[in-house]
Amino acid sequence: MEEDKYLTRQTLLQRAQQQDEKAWEEFIVFYKDFICHILHKMNIQSIDFDDLVQDVLFKLWKGLGSYDKDKSKFRTWLSHVTRNTVLSYFRSKKRRPQGVDLESEESAVNKYFSELTDNQLEEMFEKEWQAYICSIAFENIKQLFSGRAIEAFSMTQKEIPSDEICQKLGIKKDSLYVLVSRVKSKYVNEIRRLIREMEF
Repeated sequence: MEEDKYLTRQTLLQRAQQQDEKAWEEFIVFYKDFICHILHKMNIQSIDFDDLVQDVLFKLWKGLGSYDKDKSKFRTWLSHVTRNTVLSYFRSKKRRPQGVDLESEESAVNKYFSELTDNQLEEMFEKEWQAYICSIAFENIKQLFSGRAIEAFSMTQKEIPSDEICQKLGIKKDSLYVLVSRVKSKYVNEIRRLIREMEF
């Protein structure tokens, strides 16, 4: 059964490329939130944000058939489709809703992309993907622990000194180590699980 799931994950992109609707729905589950995350990172705040997300998904759907895994990693291709869709969106926007300055937003987006080489763009997407996976993993494990354990782990991630954490939480250093180790173990395992589920 686990092998079947693995094979399904490995062939998801191929099935989506063949316009398999079920595979496309799965594809959206994997990538829509990440596309939203990237668009927010670009500081796109217009009232047309949801339309832009749909536009990116539509361009992905149309372009999946031409994606060649031998030429680039999927997220590299995804980054180019997203960038081109966003730039095209602002270039083609003729009407500007009252109170929304799309022209200055377009300039900001153009500036954002013009300052990035293809390699830098790929690195940015990779970095954001890793951050995205980590944030999902953290949200997924939070319910498994007490508030104190999660708080201790979060504070260590912010590099707050252990003495300060112990004082704030009213615990001993040995207890801090145990709490953080338990959370970290689950966190790392969840990141690995998500990578298996979401990367292909």
